[in-house]
Amino acid sequence: MRAGQVAGISLILNNWFLAMVVLFALAGLLGKLLLLFGAIVWHETAHAIAARALGLRVRELEILPFGGVARIDELNETEYGKDIFIAAAGPASSLLLAALSWMLVDRLPNWAEVLTFFLQVNIMLFLFNMIPALPLDGGRILRALLCRATDYNRATGIAVVLGQTIGAGLLVLAAFSLILDGTLNITFIAAGVFLWLAARRELRAAGFRLMKMLSRKKELLTSRGLLPTVQYTALGHMTVKEVVGLFRPECYHIILVVDENLREQGRITESEMWQVLSTGGWQAKINTIMK
Repeated sequence: MRAGQVAGISLILNNWFLAMVVLFALAGLLGKLLLLFGAIVWHETAHAIAARALGLRVRELEILPFGGVARIDELNETEYGKDIFIAAAGPASSLLLAALSWMLVDRLPNWAEVLTFFLQVNIMLFLFNMIPALPLDGGRILRALLCRATDYNRATGIAVVLGQTIGAGLLVLAAFSLILDGTLNITFIAAGVFLWLAARRELRAAGFRLMKMLSRKKELLTSRGLLPTVQYTALGHMTVKEVVGLFRPECYHIILVVDENLREQGRITESEMWQVLSTGGWQAKINTIMK
């Protein structure tokens, strides 16, 4: 459900969040839910402001039962340093609110209970989002850092495995809690299922994002007039997938193809690599592209 706009950005309330509103209202906890809602909107708005500062377009903010998501055009397709900046903005803003709440608790004793709850909510948002698992902010930061040493697909795979491992660990902890003392930890179960499913979704989307990243190069080159160029040297039996995985979003790439004796066989541009995907697919050998 669309609930209006925040700083010109559409605000959407997820149906599951609306159901949670009803449950909290029936339990007499609507006030606490509103504080949680405010903390989530603040967190996601920080992502949006950071993205806008870097020239990216923010389409909408969606509020989910356990957090939110800012839908930003070209996110994951821009420079990795920018991705880190945008991802870190949310947790940093939550930490700022937590610090302000902590400083005001003793100064406003009549509001101590409210401020203490708001402090706990923001610390929870900070800690949960800094888990190094996709699609959380910590996972995006980890992937961007890994991309400095390896390719995008492999970096995504590492962050996905971490996400699934942590998700499975939370489910195991919930099971132990139920067996040992009969307590059903709904929070651990919900977070574990979310991390497991969301990590799988990120892995499926990685290839699509890489293709979008490549398709944007022509648009960027047309608008800017120039792009930094990176050259790689590769053996002819390397596949398109292996080579394309090394491409960075902010650079144009040229591949020098050599044989086993390091004799030059030819050169392939990034555009030619992109064109061959529609015919040869990811497993095509790069020396066949020249033929």
